[in-house]
Amino acid sequence: MTATITAGARVSTTLRFAGYDLMRLSRDWSTLFFSIMLPVAMYLIFGAFQDYGNDRINDSNVTAYVMVAMALYAGITGAVGAAGTIAMENQTGWGRQLALTPLTAGQRLSANLIGIAVRAVLPILAVYLAGALTGAEMPTGVWASTLALAVVMSVPFGLYGIAWATAIPTAASVSIAATSVVVLAFLGGMFMPLSEGLLAVGRFTPAYGASTLTRYPMTDGIQSTVDGQLSDPDPLWWPLLNVIVWTAVFAAAVLLLRRQRR
Repeated sequence: MTATITAGARVSTTLRFAGYDLMRLSRDWSTLFFSIMLPVAMYLIFGAFQDYGNDRINDSNVTAYVMVAMALYAGITGAVGAAGTIAMENQTGWGRQLALTPLTAGQRLSANLIGIAVRAVLPILAVYLAGALTGAEMPTGVWASTLALAVVMSVPFGLYGIAWATAIPTAASVSIAATSVVVLAFLGGMFMPLSEGLLAVGRFTPAYGASTLTRYPMTDGIQSTVDGQLSDPDPLWWPLLNVIVWTAVFAAAVLLLRRQRR
């Protein structure tokens, strides 16, 4: 009974601390606006308001194809920003302040993961809601699977944000990380179709695996090229291997940078 009460108290404390972090986020209106409204605006401009939006990709339309890409980009940006901010705060004194409280390292980590997840999920849901209201068409199962994959594929980029914040422990690190994500998203084919040459290069970049896996239930691995043609389907193991390798690279970078700082 005592162990149960103690475990319950720890969970309650963790959730209260996570709630405190989320309350701080709710007061940061500029961050919320750009993390949610910018991807929605990009989806509307490049997806919902385009004449090619009704073109078909298997059982879905191009509007949905663009929606999934913008939702993933929104989730990645949210995860990078949240993780980078947390890492920067820990390095500039906030972590030492928390060490004086009854919170354990595991509780702090759990609370941080909740904050990162919320920062990733909110913009993804916002883009999907906009898509549902503006003509995105997919089978019901594809709606659910791409939404879940967009959330899962955003998480490894939290490590990417932590790596930047560890390497450059200043406020600028979060901006640099978020800006670099734009380049990665372009090379990963999130913003526009690529030429065959750029697509060959893009397959080795971090965003390719996340983008291709998220859209796989819709496209079966087919890539759209800049000339309007569709490529042969990429085997499923290509994006899977990409995600595994880059997640390991991000994790190793975080560990090495933290060891170096110590």
